[in-house]
Amino acid sequence: MIAPTDPRTPRVVLVGPPGAGKSTIGRKLAKELGVDLYDTDAGIERETGRTIPEIFAEDGEPAFRALERLEVAALSGPVVADLGGGAFCQPANAERLLAVGRVVFLDVSEAEAARRIGGGEGRPLASTWAPLLARRRPLYGRAHLRVEVDGLGPEAVARRILGML
Repeated sequence: MIAPTDPRTPRVVLVGPPGAGKSTIGRKLAKELGVDLYDTDAGIERETGRTIPEIFAEDGEPAFRALERLEVAALSGPVVADLGGGAFCQPANAERLLAVGRVVFLDVSEAEAARRIGGGEGRPLASTWAPLLARRRPLYGRAHLRVEVDGLGPEAVARRILGML
């Protein structure tokens, strides 16, 4: 496990597609580890005063990804980091996160993710979920750890991750 005393080191970084449970599982892990949860999308919304869908609509995905890179670069302290679905797919982000944290890929099936995210309100890329996952799965596969989440509740996934760390 990564030394929690290094202020630059996130303990756990959760990656995966929309609907994988990153936020829910992140809250449980942070509580168990006694650290803060940091949601990069929420950080972007705080910094800009706009929602993620507004940023996508008004500025486009490249502008959002630039903001996301800044959030990842600024990540510090022993935390559980909940990344947006595409953050780890950006090479600079992946390189940094793999170097400073234990990256955990929450692997979810298309059917389970669709059930969880429904119509995808508030998720700009939800309508293209299947082809998006096909492109991103090999990138998520670079994570240190992989946990299949289908059929498991958040507590079970969190316990499994804690056991793997």
